[in-house]
Amino acid sequence: MALGIFLGLGIAAYRSGLELARSEVSALERRLDEVATEARDYQMRNARLESELRQAREANVALQRRYERDVPTGDAAALFSLAQQRIASGLPRARVEQVLRDAAPVRRCEGRGQSRRFAVSYGPRVPENGGFELLDGLVRVLVSAPNQTDDLARAASVVVTVAGADPVTLTGLPQRHPVVLGNAEMTLNVSSEIRGFATVSLTTCGG
Repeated sequence: MALGIFLGLGIAAYRSGLELARSEVSALERRLDEVATEARDYQMRNARLESELRQAREANVALQRRYERDVPTGDAAALFSLAQQRIASGLPRARVEQVLRDAAPVRRCEGRGQSRRFAVSYGPRVPENGGFELLDGLVRVLVSAPNQTDDLARAASVVVTVAGADPVTLTGLPQRHPVVLGNAEMTLNVSSEIRGFATVSLTTCGG
């Protein structure tokens, strides 16, 4: 009888352990299925993120190329800045556009022009109407010196003003200075052969 009792307890324990093992195995299998599903989700998510990253990089490259194409650099940037300054100063945009459309390679004019003599302005203050105008006022030349006894070869101040450009100041005589008007480049010569007077000439395009 005791042996039967022990045998029955052993069989019951075996069955209980077997059921517990089966339950644990089932739980592990379910967990494995869940882990596999999570792994597939992560793979799909990583693939989607890699695709989005690749598209973002391609879009960035395209944007960089567009920036390099549309945004001026170097000489183009300097020209664009100058045009902006002129428009901001009150020059109509249509005028700036017309100037750019009319621009062409500069033609050098080397024809001999007529010489004109005018008085040198002396003193600390230069008169507003001093100097000499050429080409109907498109070019203005002013020669000044502090004192009448000064050597113009070293002390003369030569201010050349060309329409549409900032004045240029040169020191000493004689001077040879390029003048660009439209698509023509001329040469301005300033000298002094007589004390108190300056001589100016501008080459022409006529020959």
